[in-house]
Amino acid sequence: MSDIPAPGSAGGNLEAKVEVTKTSHVANVQTKVRAITRILGFPELYIFKAAISASELASNLVYHTSAGGTISIRGIRKNGCIGIEIISIDSGPGIKDVNMALQDGYSTGPGLGSGLPAVERLMDELDILVTDDFKTCIRSRLWYFCE
Repeated sequence: MSDIPAPGSAGGNLEAKVEVTKTSHVANVQTKVRAITRILGFPELYIFKAAISASELASNLVYHTSAGGTISIRGIRKNGCIGIEIISIDSGPGIKDVNMALQDGYSTGPGLGSGLPAVERLMDELDILVTDDFKTCIRSRLWYFCE
């Protein structure tokens, strides 16, 4: 796949960071994810999966934090596989019970409690870390194909 630039290479435009503090920023996150997945050559179904997941993570920053946070997006390669990584980081108040947060219907805010479970279903990898100082870091990855 020599026509797809390596992540971080010049002209690749395969990294983006979006500050998310209000609902209008969610669309910015979706736009960046769609652009990066298209550069990587993902088919529409995978672009849709990544964009929905990113939207859910960004929405959580708006609805479940006091100051928002950041979404980092980047094209990734591992062992010849092409993927996208979406990382959400906030400064609190943290997810009190990660296992419950991954259950459909559980919500501590105004939503339906389907966001994180949807991300878990749509993406290939999902890791959630809540630190002692109540920061939450959520890393999700979607792999398309291997060379």
